[in-house]
Order: sequence, then structure tokens, then C-alpha cells
Amino acid sequence: MWALWLWSAVALLFMLLALFATFFDRFPSDERITGAFQGVDVPAFGGFLDFVNLVGDVWFYVPLTIALSVAFIAARSPLAAGMVLLTFGARGASSLVKGWVERPRPSPELVDVAHNESGFSFPSGHTVGTAALFGVLFFLIPLVVPWRPVRWLLQGGCLLMVLAAGPARVYVGVHWPSDVFGGYLLALLYLAPLLAAYGAARWWRAPHSES
Repeated sequence: MWALWLWSAVALLFMLLALFATFFDRFPSDERITGAFQGVDVPAFGGFLDFVNLVGDVWFYVPLTIALSVAFIAARSPLAAGMVLLTFGARGASSLVKGWVERPRPSPELVDVAHNESGFSFPSGHTVGTAALFGVLFFLIPLVVPWRPVRWLLQGGCLLMVLAAGPARVYVGVHWPSDVFGGYLLALLYLAPLLAAYGAARWWRAPHSES
């Protein structure tokens, strides 16, 4: 019951954030946080965030997700493969919310915009998709990687991708911090029932299933 209450609280917070985003192009702290973050000058920092942005691009994200699903099938974990494919739904949910909120992207007059992106800004689809995919992988990796050091390394990489997905969008000036915060909330709202359903499916199939 506590988990349901927590999910409901996150859902309420996300809805309030989306509602305010329909009326305000940016929130009071968005511009200040973006300026401070874009001012970070650390060697290789920008290159790493560019890579994170690349992973979230549709042309890269879609083949990657399909390839990971195929890998789980090859590892005889079809249920896990289905979970990976279901993360596509997070990007779909993001698109639906974008169409409802219709928040414009950051203006080049306000922040440094490294890429010209089309579409609306809230929530960040890159953040939602990357957080959903690598969040699911974090929980699925132990099923197919028996070696603890390798498993920890891969799971650490997944966490790093999740944590970097939002800041990477702010760094290149295509989203406000409030956009990526909304993206993280939506990813959490999507992943929680998905992982709960996966756990229930594993429990139900336990006597006859490999995963």
C-alpha cells in the first residue's frame, strides 16, 4: 500500500509540474541553473554528455533497444526481452504529454543552444527514454551476468546513463532543468508498474521459468 501511495504522490507532482509548464515557458530557476551548468569546463565532460545525447537519439535508441531485446532472447530470457521492448512505451507517453503541454524549447537568446531541435520541450523525451531503458537494464542484468564484478560494472554504467541523461539535455540547451525533472518523474511513473508486473510474472512462472 505504501508503494501505491508513493506512486500516487509522484503522479500528482508530475501533473502539477505539467500543468504549470503549460502556462510558463520556463520556471524561475531554470535559466540560472542552465547558465551555471553550461559554464562547467571540465576536460571530456562535454564529450561524455554528447555521447549520452547520442544514445537518446531515436535513430540510435531504437536499434539499441531492439538489439538488447534480441540479446536477452539469445540468453534465454524472453520475459526480460519483452521488458526491454516495453520501454518504448515510455517515449510514447512522453510524446503524448508534450502534445498536451506544448511548452516551447529554450530560446538561443536566453541560453547557449548547441542543437536545433524540433517539437515541444516538456518533458524531455531523451531523459524519459534513456532512464526507462537503462533503469530496466539495471534490474535485468543480474539475470544474465553471473560474474559479480562484471555485473556491478554494467549496473554502474546503467546508473551513470540514467543520471547523465537529463543533464546532457540541459548542457546542449535543448531543455530546461524542469523539463528533464519532469522526464525523470515520468520515467519513474512508467517503470514502477512495469517492474512490479515483471516481478509478479516471475513469481507466477517461477516453477517453470528460467527468468
